[in-house]
Amino acid sequence: MYEVNRSVFLLVPLDPFWIWLQNLPNIDLDELSLEVLQQDANAYLTSACENIDDLWVEIEERYQDIFAAELADWCEDENLWPAINLEIFKSWFGIKISTVVTDLAQEELAREAFVPITLN
Repeated sequence: MYEVNRSVFLLVPLDPFWIWLQNLPNIDLDELSLEVLQQDANAYLTSACENIDDLWVEIEERYQDIFAAELADWCEDENLWPAINLEIFKSWFGIKISTVVTDLAQEELAREAFVPITLN
């Protein structure tokens, strides 16, 4: 086991996100539910934070990019997105955080650059 120099948070979709998703045109959600989305919430690594308050600062500084990435996963048409502000972000997603990340795997960590899609 190795402690990794990162902190982590899970971005758990809530009802407002699910309602938005259900109202998107031309999307098939037959095999999906809010519960399924919540069980497989996206995890985000940040720089290592000493405490929860520091991790919240990190999240709040980057929430626009995070929110846009979550929306773009489902809909590339920004005209169908809600306003991207902190209040809506917090009402659409629950956040579970941990300042400590422990790697149980034996193989080395691999990194691949994130390439965001080009939107309007």
